[in-house]
Amino acid sequence: MQINIDRIRENLLKVGEIGRVEGRGITRLAYSKEFEEAAKDLIDLMEKANLDVTRDGVKNIFGKRAGDNKNYPSIMVGSHLDTVPNGGIFDGALGVIAALEVINVLNENNIRTKHPIELVAFNAEEGSAIGGTFGSRVVAGLQDPYEDGLIEKLDQYGMDINDVKKSVRNTASIKTFLELHVEQGANLYEKGIPIGIPTGIFGITRYGIVAKGEANHAGTTPMRLRKDPMIGAAKLIIEIDRIVKEIGEPLVATIGVIKASPGTVNVIPGTVEFIVELRDIDNQRIEEAVNKFKNSAHSIGGDIGFEFNLLINKPPTMLNKEVIEVIKNACLDKKIDYQITVSGAGHDAKSLAEKVPTGMIFVPSKDGKSHCPEEWTDWESIKTGVEVLLDTIMKLDSLELS
Repeated sequence: MQINIDRIRENLLKVGEIGRVEGRGITRLAYSKEFEEAAKDLIDLMEKANLDVTRDGVKNIFGKRAGDNKNYPSIMVGSHLDTVPNGGIFDGALGVIAALEVINVLNENNIRTKHPIELVAFNAEEGSAIGGTFGSRVVAGLQDPYEDGLIEKLDQYGMDINDVKKSVRNTASIKTFLELHVEQGANLYEKGIPIGIPTGIFGITRYGIVAKGEANHAGTTPMRLRKDPMIGAAKLIIEIDRIVKEIGEPLVATIGVIKASPGTVNVIPGTVEFIVELRDIDNQRIEEAVNKFKNSAHSIGGDIGFEFNLLINKPPTMLNKEVIEVIKNACLDKKIDYQITVSGAGHDAKSLAEKVPTGMIFVPSKDGKSHCPEEWTDWESIKTGVEVLLDTIMKLDSLELS
């Protein structure tokens, strides 16, 4: 069975380019008109592949190819269709089009499977007002429909609680979930390895940190009398960087938000707030880092006080060992080099892995770039990834998972 890379390219450009602004990448946000335009084109392609296409209440798209046994659960394959603002063409959309290619190849070769093959294009994977991996969390039953503030957020997108409730899937109807995705890092690209097989997806912990000092006049307050929380925050940020590097990879920390109050050029701030996000495959390493941050804050002390507020604590998710083994065997059978790795980015696979056996396949990202207009994966790398995906599906179709 031959993968048609020209068809992949054509379909990806047809769907994935929607939302492009010249020089600024692709913006196809969840529930936007661009998203609906892409959804319409994708549904057309799915119907041409003779799939039974449905949409749920939160606008996820499903297309089922019947198996020989209608009572068997589906092998679900796909990713997401939305993008970040000014993103790239491959993040998410590649996994959807790769799943479509698998189905087209099976159709062309008159290959019957025991299990239904179900393509999914999730909505709202990227972070938004409604939260990241929203579509897949709803399907997996992980989204509390009565979460504080959710009703108002749903209303912004023309939905209500009933749309969430009716979109929850009986996960017994899913045998396994597979997601092909660009790596979004430079590991595979730098080493020239065509396939990455993640064993797990990083946990994410975020703390809001408040440095408290004393607001005062910028011109009349001498340096020796200042209680400047910006200086305290800066010292702590440097310590955070040092501590994370000391603990070592794969732990990462990012400070992307910082706010001084009152935020006026001629006033020494009274408080400085910033958010530190930590990611690692091991929650104990995150906890170790946070404890060291707090000790450093105490040491900085002086006239500056620090307050730590836990905002998010999403533990790491491990992917299914049996599915990982099947992906490895697919690579070995085709003599394709692979590397066992972990995912620093969140994915829809993280949601599904909570309920069903789940695996991922990574293909290289040029220079490790993603979430930007420069995101790129070579077509030959994509072809290799889809070959592994197809072979994995065929192996899983005949395998009983424990």
